[in-house]
Amino acid sequence: MTAANDSILVTPGSGATVATHTVGSKEHQVVVLATDSGNLYSTAPTYVYSTGNQANAAASRTTHLDLFNATGSGVIVEVWGIYIIPTLTAVSGVGMTWEIAWSSTVGTGGTTKAGVLVDKNNAAISGSVTCRSKPTGGATIGDVILWPNTSSEETNNYATSASVLNHVAWILGGAGPLQPIVIRENQGIKIDQTTNSSVGSTNVVVITNQHA
Repeated sequence: MTAANDSILVTPGSGATVATHTVGSKEHQVVVLATDSGNLYSTAPTYVYSTGNQANAAASRTTHLDLFNATGSGVIVEVWGIYIIPTLTAVSGVGMTWEIAWSSTVGTGGTTKAGVLVDKNNAAISGSVTCRSKPTGGATIGDVILWPNTSSEETNNYATSASVLNHVAWILGGAGPLQPIVIRENQGIKIDQTTNSSVGSTNVVVITNQHA
């Protein structure tokens, strides 16, 4: 976030009006938090993508979700949450490894997934930002960002807590929020199952916002 680009002089009895609130008989200045995207805190338009429960695959690599921001979209997409949630259907599950990686081309084929608004008053997400589950082509892999380990065994501690386990966990760091995953134009991310196992099914959920 860049430094503030303006300031005001406050002179008792004149000048700009600054909001205050009384605490312990003294007036304290009221501060409204904002982000570097220009949104007031907790007002950035938020969109949720979900694959829904889909079968794990007996293959060396299967892309469960591809999210791509095409050239000309006019927006930056920030990823604040990634959840890899196994179904709790009774199976003899196994430990599983995943990769969250950059992609340099948009996925093709598969099933298109629309972003769901968490505030119906927000604008629809740009049509140039697309999401697919299990694309059959494209989604060329780049650098790997994260290597989450999960389990398809429904009695495993991971499985029972997965719906609240955010794999973009560094934003909660004690030193304050760090950057989310920032997807600029002509960039994307993909979430790949790299363990060869067809046991069980998984719902991959990605929480984003967008801004100019």
